[in-house]
Amino acid sequence: MIGMSRTAESFQKLARYLAQTKPDRENLPRIAWTEPRNLLCGNDLGAAAREMALVARGSARVQKPVFHMSLAWAPEDDPERDQMCDVATRVLDRLNMDEHQSVFVAHADEHYAHLHVMTNRVHPITHRTGTLWLHYREIETVLRHAEREMGFRETPGHFFQLPGQKPPERAESLTKKAHKATERSGKLPFQLIVREVAERDFAEAHSWRNLHERLERHGLSLLPRRSGLVVTDGHEHAKSSSVAPNVSLRRLETRFRVPYEPPERDTLERQTCALLRSVGRHPQRLSAKERGAAAKDFIRLDAVNPTLKAHLGKALHQTLSRWASLERQEQALER
Repeated sequence: MIGMSRTAESFQKLARYLAQTKPDRENLPRIAWTEPRNLLCGNDLGAAAREMALVARGSARVQKPVFHMSLAWAPEDDPERDQMCDVATRVLDRLNMDEHQSVFVAHADEHYAHLHVMTNRVHPITHRTGTLWLHYREIETVLRHAEREMGFRETPGHFFQLPGQKPPERAESLTKKAHKATERSGKLPFQLIVREVAERDFAEAHSWRNLHERLERHGLSLLPRRSGLVVTDGHEHAKSSSVAPNVSLRRLETRFRVPYEPPERDTLERQTCALLRSVGRHPQRLSAKERGAAAKDFIRLDAVNPTLKAHLGKALHQTLSRWASLERQEQALER
């Protein structure tokens, strides 16, 4: 089992997310069943959210009263409803929130069993806020014991392992953001795609130029981002360190014995020409999806090509700058 959790401000927003059918799965039922705990409203998610929000107002200090936890079983596991509720109840008990308002929501639109738990961190009587000190270790402790006891596939975590289990390699694990994106889209995370096609190139490259040339064969670029590096195809990005532990900026600079060097000019020229071809003579005719792709290409090239404006022309550069600004705003909202 894999357990993930976060805190949030709005019960209503989470309730809408839990009930809303995914666009690419409209033929599948979103909710399999719900089970309220310490609530008066019954199985109505909207009513549960309103009831929790009312109680949360009793604590003036808490800014994020929502505790959202998701529990996912391996595809080969087939847990009963009672087992899923039992595991969630054990976790809440371990976190000292068994008396708090909660609603369990089982979804039926994935190929594996998974359960969402929406819990009010504010106690309904004392109005004290449940603390989440080292809560990931507590969650993993419950899951590891429950897996072994109930016969589910064992998934050793980073924070707790049973005797005989080893923690997974960090480089082999998905980031929290990538895991959520995988749940949302059902697609293979970009970092795993890069790892599959280019891990050998990262390992065998002997210079920055050689590495750029190898990645270009796969349609990939390696670019600076804040204090590290990202691999991108112009549409998606992944930290280089998420591809393999030995391809972080620091380790690559140590291996190549020189600081990061950007792609050669001819490579940038080809990528700029490709951007011009994708936009064409009438950029206003592009679809929203095509504009988004062009904006991502522009953002990537604008960061490393100081002559991009001269190549594109003032008018097209301004148009792409506007698209890039909208793309950045959308990415910020997604985070």
